[in-house]
Amino acid sequence: MTLAYVFRWELVPESAGLLLHGLGVTLQLSALSFVLSLGLGLVVALCRIAPFRPLRALAYAYTQIFRALSLYVYVLFLYFGIAAVFGIDLGRFAAGVVALTLLNSAYMAEVYRAALGSVDHGQREAALALGLTHTRSFTSVILPQGIRVAVPGLVNQLVDIVKDSSIVAVIGVFDLMGATIQLVNTERAPFEFYTVTALTYVVLILLVSAAAALLERRLGRHLTGGSAGPGPLERMRRFRLRGEVPA
Repeated sequence: MTLAYVFRWELVPESAGLLLHGLGVTLQLSALSFVLSLGLGLVVALCRIAPFRPLRALAYAYTQIFRALSLYVYVLFLYFGIAAVFGIDLGRFAAGVVALTLLNSAYMAEVYRAALGSVDHGQREAALALGLTHTRSFTSVILPQGIRVAVPGLVNQLVDIVKDSSIVAVIGVFDLMGATIQLVNTERAPFEFYTVTALTYVVLILLVSAAAALLERRLGRHLTGGSAGPGPLERMRRFRLRGEVPA
């Protein structure tokens, strides 16, 4: 039995310019979606733990709805559906960013919420005993500690964003996958180009995962009282002993 397929690996270096351009778009798309998801996820998480019940219900619905649907559906709906009904042309890149942000902010909101809930309730009581208001005790004591706990999970979410970003090629975004599809259609070398693209995604994910593991170890030492400096509550106590309250 002989293989009818003729390998043409020489096409890969010849097409390196297009692939690198697509990789750059993938990195931009992933970075922007990650930053926006961080901010929106925190807002949704704060709404989830807010004392105002309708706000909590709205935030709960947000996390449930946007975690339940496929990213593929988001991308097509935002790019084609919104344009058809409302006449709003988001553009391919913007539609991809919005879709990735909506999906991942819902997951990040739960990461934030779990992290904030893991902070000992005694921390808030101690902050109030030092004379801080409820708002100040949350922003100066609870929130910094909660975010430190959440950081590894948030960085791991970046792995999903990088992988999921390949879906935006379905609406014509010229990212790494979009460039690969174009090259496959023009050069008729699917095995070579898809193999190189798959390996590129593997390398990206390994780099992000390694960074997340390193960050988690460092934060773990900090949270367990390693060589890092005093935490927020300890700094508050020291200021209090000097008769001051930090601004």
